Amino acid sequence: MLVCAALMGSVGVGDAHAQILWDTPRMIGPESPGGLGLHWMRAGALPGDGDAVFATLSLPGTGRSITLRGGTGEGATGEIAGFGGIDVRSSVARHTETQPLDVEWNAGAGVSIGDYQVISVPIGLSVGRSWSSGSVWLAPYVGASVSFDYRRGEGAPDEEFAVEPSAEVGIDLAFDAARRFVLRAATSLGDRQAVVVGLAIGGG
Repeated sequence: MLVCAALMGSVGVGDAHAQILWDTPRMIGPESPGGLGLHWMRAGALPGDGDAVFATLSLPGTGRSITLRGGTGEGATGEIAGFGGIDVRSSVARHTETQPLDVEWNAGAGVSIGDYQVISVPIGLSVGRSWSSGSVWLAPYVGASVSFDYRRGEGAPDEEFAVEPSAEVGIDLAFDAARRFVLRAATSLGDRQAVVVGLAIGGG
């Protein structure tokens, strides 16, 4: 609960988006679980942004490297927004005796549909390290992404194309050695602010 409270406190007001963006937060740490994920999100691009719910699913046989995401929520103007996309990820480096961190790159493509449409292509890196003691497993991580957006529709901003950087802090936590159930929380900073808490099932 303390972690969730700290994440909520980090959300402020950034640039205006008329609907909830599909790729924020990315929820991709070097050891983040696969399987099925169920999440609640509070977007923070505008003070009026509402709640959203979304699901993630790592495609079987891909070793967590390909994940689908889709959901719905209330945008800043009260419009119901839908969003969905696909993420890919791959290891850059694993920790060693001389290098203590795990590093992954990630990329994706997806769309958000609300007052107008946003097609987003994010590219990023995440860095983290997991620890375990008995049945408790903990994996904090930080990430940085750049999203390339194409915005269209009657309510879209005058600039069709935008490049927006964002940073992310997240944590995954399990209380069983097999990691059948993993609690998840993350917050993104910058122009694409949001907070997410959720549960991953069967992806340890």
